[in-house]
Amino acid sequence: MVKAPLIAEMLGEFRRYHRGYGEIILQGNYDDESLHMLDYAITELGVESVELKFAQGSKGIQGMGRVEDLDKAQREHDKGYLVYPNPRDEVIEENYKKGLGQVFEKIGKLPMWNEEILINRVRELRELGAKRVCFKVGPFDPEDLLRILKIASKAGVDLVTFDGAGGGSGNSPTKMMNEWGMPTVNMESSLYKILAAMDKKGYKLPQVAIAGGFVMEDQVYKGLALGAPYVDMIGIGRGAMSAAMSSKVVEDLIRNGKTPKVYERFGDSVEEIFSGYRELGLIYGEETKEISAGAVGVYSYLSRVATGLKQFMALNRKFKLCYISREGIVPLTSLAAQVSGLETFSDKTRRAIENL
Repeated sequence: MVKAPLIAEMLGEFRRYHRGYGEIILQGNYDDESLHMLDYAITELGVESVELKFAQGSKGIQGMGRVEDLDKAQREHDKGYLVYPNPRDEVIEENYKKGLGQVFEKIGKLPMWNEEILINRVRELRELGAKRVCFKVGPFDPEDLLRILKIASKAGVDLVTFDGAGGGSGNSPTKMMNEWGMPTVNMESSLYKILAAMDKKGYKLPQVAIAGGFVMEDQVYKGLALGAPYVDMIGIGRGAMSAAMSSKVVEDLIRNGKTPKVYERFGDSVEEIFSGYRELGLIYGEETKEISAGAVGVYSYLSRVATGLKQFMALNRKFKLCYISREGIVPLTSLAAQVSGLETFSDKTRRAIENL
């Protein structure tokens, strides 16, 4: 890779509004790695945080997309992407010109990571200038979850994000993202046991984030509690994307004089209806006018989740995130109790009576 204008533009927009909180973590899948995308971004664009993605969409099959014509198929092939059938094969090229043969498809490369490759790659990325190196993992077999955590520990990885089913922000909604792999509750329960065992044996643990179906504040609280004290971050994908897209739709309706009736009581302009503009105005002043309603919608949505989480914490007398514990949630079914290993209401009742 010698030029990446879209990545540069995204980083520029983030840095323009950045005020010290959060970070852009640039993710590289196996194709990106073959093109040395992360190397370019670190050395030429000043990216400080990167993430290696296990599989193309944290899944066991590779993405496939139709390529419209022979010229584009050959360009993609020459860049190093896998295109099937081979557009540089003379027979296939001749058949295409006659209107015969298979259509061209660009296919994601099959990841072939192993411990040695990953440990060396993490070291290389740090030597290039990356301050934070992360892993992104799907809902894999427990043996693979353990293997990845051991590699992360050995390599000194900063953060590992485990994405359960259903989830998937980039390739959703698809049957595979919704229904394949371990559901988030099962995956996180397994990870809790794995992390506890590793901690007991003296492994240096990376920070761990859980994603996969988290949308509202009660789900975030339960996710933090179920994995405590080893899980201290929750990843939200679809919820934030939905907030952005729905806000863009509402903005277009308002500007076209078709304000939805449910919002008319707040006003008739974007600035009046999207209250986030008033809050952001305190930070960015006149620049606020240049922020899209989609971005304001994401800000408002995440503010709502944050406020709701604080309310749940206060109700449970947990006045810092580090105080959230597994005792703060109770399984309501025998299956949930079996998967999580937590006490049910019946267990708690029996223990309370025994202490009478």
